[in-house]
Amino acid sequence: MTAAIALLIVAYQYTNQNQIGVFNTLLIGTNGLTGALIVGGLTGLLFKWFSKPVPAQSSPHTADILTRTFSSLLPMALILVLAVLVSLALNWLMIITYSAESWSAFQKYATTSHSLWLTFGMAVVTLLLEILGLAGPYQERLVTNSATMTANLNYALTHHSAYHVPYPYTANTLYHAFGTFGGTGMLLALVIAIYIGSNNHNYHVVARWSLLPALFNSNGPLLTGLPVLYNPIYLIPFVLAPVVNMGLAALAIGFHWIPPVVYPVPVGTPGPLIAFIGTNGNVVALLLGIVDLALSVVIYLPFMRLAETVVQAAQAQVGGAKHV
Repeated sequence: MTAAIALLIVAYQYTNQNQIGVFNTLLIGTNGLTGALIVGGLTGLLFKWFSKPVPAQSSPHTADILTRTFSSLLPMALILVLAVLVSLALNWLMIITYSAESWSAFQKYATTSHSLWLTFGMAVVTLLLEILGLAGPYQERLVTNSATMTANLNYALTHHSAYHVPYPYTANTLYHAFGTFGGTGMLLALVIAIYIGSNNHNYHVVARWSLLPALFNSNGPLLTGLPVLYNPIYLIPFVLAPVVNMGLAALAIGFHWIPPVVYPVPVGTPGPLIAFIGTNGNVVALLLGIVDLALSVVIYLPFMRLAETVVQAAQAQVGGAKHV
């Protein structure tokens, strides 16, 4: 609770002279996983260093909550005061404001780009930042249309075809349509890979709890449950699977096997259906989405088995140390 309150204090951003503000979205939610871990770790250290020892209770069912609370008042006060000071510094120095404005400008530039190479580059940047718990330029699908999306849609409606739209290679037509099944990193493929090839009970528990969110493109449970976050073993498939899928989609669009995704698709649509709906029911786009998902499973399988082997070796080493 102390860490959560401290994070909200740090993320608070004043917006006018009446001291009314909002929480900066770069510091909370899935965008702020790294910041949350830093605040949580620092809070834990302060509690460890400054909490007073609690006398042993006669029964664990009658533990004195007040005694435990009073023993933790000093670390609670320290972390909250520190959070206030950091928040004031960020606001007085305009760091939060400038960072939010700069980030919005960068994200707008990235999402309105229609260069094939820049689209792939921004996708790679997004994937690398996401596995480090940071927000990337393509992290969230656009709810409102960008200029390129609007131009593509107007062309399709006017010409009754999307095959020759002016901007075929954008974040919407490539990355969001073919590279985000299960959220950033194509993690729906990792869930399937666990069901197919894992013998680890804990992996299967995480996969069961993550399946429904992954179907609707939420990757939070897998990022922190396995974890994928900060895990170097998953870095290669996390980046490779979406980029390969985008490459296949770019080839299919370039050879006019499928039209680009131009029609609005509701946020949360299951990944393999995004291209199908966004192309007004193109069957080849649906088949390509299924092929992309299967290919991503193949990419994830060896890395998932490697991660499982590392976990088992670590558990065996801990068990051996206990016996010694």
